[in-house]
Amino acid sequence: MCAMLPRIHKGQIKKKLSLFPAVTLLGPRQCGKTTLARSLGGTYFDLENEGDALRLDAEWERHVSGKKLLVLDEAQNAPWVFRRLRGAVDAQRKKKGRFLLLGSVSPHLMREISETLAGRMGLVRMSPFLLPEVGPRRLDDLWFYGGYPDGGILDPAMFPHWQEDYLEIMSTRDLPDWGLPAKPGTTRRLLRMLGALHGQQFNASQVGAGLGLDHKTVFSYLDYLEGAFLVRRLAPFSANLRKRLVK
Repeated sequence: MCAMLPRIHKGQIKKKLSLFPAVTLLGPRQCGKTTLARSLGGTYFDLENEGDALRLDAEWERHVSGKKLLVLDEAQNAPWVFRRLRGAVDAQRKKKGRFLLLGSVSPHLMREISETLAGRMGLVRMSPFLLPEVGPRRLDDLWFYGGYPDGGILDPAMFPHWQEDYLEIMSTRDLPDWGLPAKPGTTRRLLRMLGALHGQQFNASQVGAGLGLDHKTVFSYLDYLEGAFLVRRLAPFSANLRKRLVK
C-alpha cells in the first residue's frame, strides 16, 4: 500500500545512487523501506531470511557482475556481505548505483559500514510518512495515527491494534536480539513514558524513578531505542555549545 503514495526519499536514493557505488537506506522497521526499494527495480534479497542469504552467497559473483541494482534488505544480519561489497566496489570504483542496502538497526549497520565501506557509500535516512507525502488535509490523521503505513494512516481500522503488536514484538524479540538488556515489560513501560513526554523536556532521573532505574541506565536504554529509530532526541538550544552537548 505504501507505493500508492509518493515517498520523498525515492528522489534522495536515486540522487545518491548516481553519486556512489552503494547506498544504505536506514529507518525503523515497517516504515516502508522494502516497498520503496522494490519500486526501484533490481534484484532483491532479504538477508533476515536464511534461504535468501544462502542463495546470495552461492550466486554472489553472478549478481555482482550483472547490470541490475542489487538490493540487500536487513543487511546488518549478514556481516560477511560488507567485506565482499568492499572488494566489489573497489574493483569497479567508478561504476555508480550498484548496491542498495536496507537496515533497521543503526549502530550495527554503521559499525560495519565505517569499518569496510567508509567513503564508498552514501546514506539516506527514511522516516514513516511525512506531511508532504500524505497531504496537508490529513494533518490530523497523521498526528493521531502516526506515519507508519500499516498503523492506520492508510487503513484506520488497523489503529491501535498494529501499534500494540508492533511494540510487543519490538520489546520481546527485536530489541533484545539487538542487545537491549532490559526486560520486555520495562521496555514497554519506557516506550509508553517516552510517548507521553513527546515534545517535552526529558528528565532521565524522573523517568528512571518510575521504572526503578538510575538515570545512567535510562540513557543507556535510550541509546538502543534511538539506534532502532524508535525515538529521536532533539538537543536543547544554547549559545554555549558545551552546555548544549551535556545538558
